[in-house]
This record gives sequence, structure tokens and C-alpha cells, in this order.
Amino acid sequence: MIFRNTIRLLLSNFSNVWKVLLYYIICIALTIGVCYTIASPILSKLSEAGVFKSIVDLLNSMISSVPSKSVSSLNDILNTAWQVLVNNPQFGFNYAFLIIWILFIFPFTLDLAQLALGEVLYGFMTSQVKYSFSGRFIKNISKSLLYSLVRYFVILIFNFSVVLLLLGIVKLVAIRTIGYLFLGLIIFAFTLCFIALKHTLFSCWMPAIAVLDCGVIKAIKQNFRCVFNKFFSIFSNYLSLVLTAFVINAIFCVFTFSVSLVVTLPLTAFVFVICQMVSYFSSQGMRYYVYQDVFISPKRIEEQDKITKLKYLI
Repeated sequence: MIFRNTIRLLLSNFSNVWKVLLYYIICIALTIGVCYTIASPILSKLSEAGVFKSIVDLLNSMISSVPSKSVSSLNDILNTAWQVLVNNPQFGFNYAFLIIWILFIFPFTLDLAQLALGEVLYGFMTSQVKYSFSGRFIKNISKSLLYSLVRYFVILIFNFSVVLLLLGIVKLVAIRTIGYLFLGLIIFAFTLCFIALKHTLFSCWMPAIAVLDCGVIKAIKQNFRCVFNKFFSIFSNYLSLVLTAFVINAIFCVFTFSVSLVVTLPLTAFVFVICQMVSYFSSQGMRYYVYQDVFISPKRIEEQDKITKLKYLI
């Protein structure tokens, strides 16, 4: 039900995909411009050491080469790049800046759009009001900054813990030597389940802020109450959504030589925001619109309405 209503809301609010796309383009363009400026001297040194030529040679020979040889070539490239970085300590500020920007500032800026999108959806789902994305983004910028900051570090701790668990599983499987294919399938399945679990555990956090207009800490408490109220339902829907998103992005990526990712990635991001809102409304037993004049009403509310009508008739 959550998955189906997410798709229905996507179709009725598809114009917001282009707003997300524009926002992502601005963030990516800013990141490329800043990072290229800072990384230019480092890239020059790597080019002089032949790192980029080695990468091109590796890509050209990957199909025909033996896997062990490709791994060896990759190790040589990484060792050469590492030596270039170590032998040029004057670029210390550049290294630190690039790491902070790519690992923190860039994902942080992308997350800033979530609360604005949540309020846009909230207006449509409750009363079919068309809120402006840019207006909501500016109105909630301070709350979005705090939410994105806290969420980043919460997700970072969660991701780090799961990566350690994954490394342990890989090491255990490698010891038993069950084969690369089966190992790849295990890693793939584990990754899908992990992504679905991560989205499930924090699915009602942003919607609680948008709906209740409360603080970030109060919202995360409300989030866990909502999530564990319908945990298995939300998790199964997110698992289906993650798998569907992966398949669609992979297919379009292959057949369009990655060009379609310009649209499918913002589309995927917007779908996950919609799923958060639907998960919250469903866990709270709230009515909401999915199309013009078409709304979803939980059974409990329908029964209450019937009882109210009977009382009125009596």
C-alpha cells in the first residue's frame, strides 16, 4: 500500500522532479567548480606521474585481462597516486578541503531540500495546496540546516557500524572460499537490505518536522514511535522501493550511457521523500490525497465515520 501510494503521489506531483533536478544541478555545479579549483595542482602532479594514463589503460584492458592482473594494475595505480600525495605535503590544505567538501558539505547541501519537499507534499496531501518549493526552502532554511546537520552525523554513525559489519561478513565468507559470485550476491543482498533498513529507521523523522512543526530532537522521538508502529510494513515497502530504484537506474544507465542519471537520480531522491511522507501518514492513520479529489482513508477512520453517521441518524 505504501509503495503503490508513493507512485501515485509521484505521478500527481511530477513537476517537483524538475525542481529537484535544478537544485541538484546547482549543487553539483558548485561542487565541481570549487573542487576543480582546489584540486588543480594535485591533478597536475598525478598527471605527471602517469596515473590518468594508467587508469585509461586499465579500463581498456579490463574486459580481456585476467582479473588478478586487473587487481594488480589497480594496486599499482593506487600506490603511485598515494606516493604522489605523500611526497607533496604542501597540498595538505587542499586534501583536507576536498575531503570535507566531498564527504560532508556536498551530501549536506543535497539533504537541505528534503524538508522543503516534505512541506510541499504535506500541503498537497492534506488539502491539495500547491506550495512553492523555493518559498518553502527559504522559509525553512534554518530548520533544514539543523535537521541536515544532525541527520548527517546520525546516518554517518549508522553507516560506519554497518560497514564494519559488512567487512566482517566479507572476511568470514572469504575464509570459507565459497566463490566470488556468491560473495558478490551476498554483498548485493546485504547492501539492499541495509539501505532499506536505514530508510525505514529514519523514514518518519523529516515528516514529523513538516507535519507537527516541531524541533529536530522531538521529531526523531516521534519518528521511532511511528516507525516501530508499522516497522515490517514500512521495511518491506522500502525494500521493494530500493530494489526497483536500483533496477531502473541500472537499466537506464546502461542503455543511455549514464546520461539518463541526470533525471533518474533526482527522480529517485524525490520518490524516497514521498515514501517518507506516506510512511508517516500511514503509521499515524491519517487521511491524505494521492490524486485530485482522490484520498486514502484508513479503515479505522472509515469505521469512526460510519459510527458518527449512525449516531447522527439516530
